[in-house]
Amino acid sequence: MRKKTNTKLPTVDNIIGNFAGRPARAVIVVVSLIMILFPLYWLLTSSLKIEAEYLSNPPVVIPSVLTGASYQSVFGKDHMLQIFFNTFVVAAASTAISVIFGSMAAYAVARGSIGSRAKKWFGLWFMVQKMYPAIATAIPVYLVMRTLHLIDTRTALVIMNTSFNLPLVIWLMMGFFEQLPKELEESAMLDGCGFTRRFFLIIFPLTKPGMIAAAILAFVGAWNEFLFACILSINKSKTLPVLIAGFITDRGLEWGPMASTAVITLVPVLILVWALQKHFVQGLAMGAVKG
Repeated sequence: MRKKTNTKLPTVDNIIGNFAGRPARAVIVVVSLIMILFPLYWLLTSSLKIEAEYLSNPPVVIPSVLTGASYQSVFGKDHMLQIFFNTFVVAAASTAISVIFGSMAAYAVARGSIGSRAKKWFGLWFMVQKMYPAIATAIPVYLVMRTLHLIDTRTALVIMNTSFNLPLVIWLMMGFFEQLPKELEESAMLDGCGFTRRFFLIIFPLTKPGMIAAAILAFVGAWNEFLFACILSINKSKTLPVLIAGFITDRGLEWGPMASTAVITLVPVLILVWALQKHFVQGLAMGAVKG
């Protein structure tokens, strides 16, 4: 009898364990946590320091006095709520458009009557669309938006964020749709389900975790988008990343208000990811498995 060969691939945990054992894993975990949490700690403490401490040299790691003066100065601005509303509307609208139309486009490519090679080229093209530098299109985009009279409008920012998030959503969702068994769709087609009903009644519930994962990535990308928000907005459609950059003045950096605005910008995203983390992790795991 032939001996069965162990084809199980070694995991990262096994590799690290074989290299140095449990101490190496502990060191790697601790170092990783420090690299992740220390910037957040520094951001939060900087927003609560008094001016003398966040400007001191050497830096003060543990503040002696905590103050909310920076938050008061930020919330005291008349346009702060408007800027927060602009950021939310742009991120939410561009995410909704990207997920709905991107998922339908990905489903059409994944289940369309095109060859497997063409599908791979489509996936490569969508990935390249996400990878090329956005600054290369800054001047043409500005000229087009000026011609359309969309400068300093939320519509312009929604269009630009959708154009950059759509390839990402299509590329991600193609992998999700390719894992679904075709028998489910064939049974629905025999029952007379058209494309739209088949997509929303059968495909959508099965790929809900994947769509949530794609939606979170698109929302975070639109929420933090700075380049086109800086180019296309003046006052009415200004977003939070542009407001943060505005604290860099000719008189120096306003570290306290900048840090407090960054914390305000970070909190909604953390709440969103925490609330949907189960679906987010499930969606990422679903996309990582190849059928």
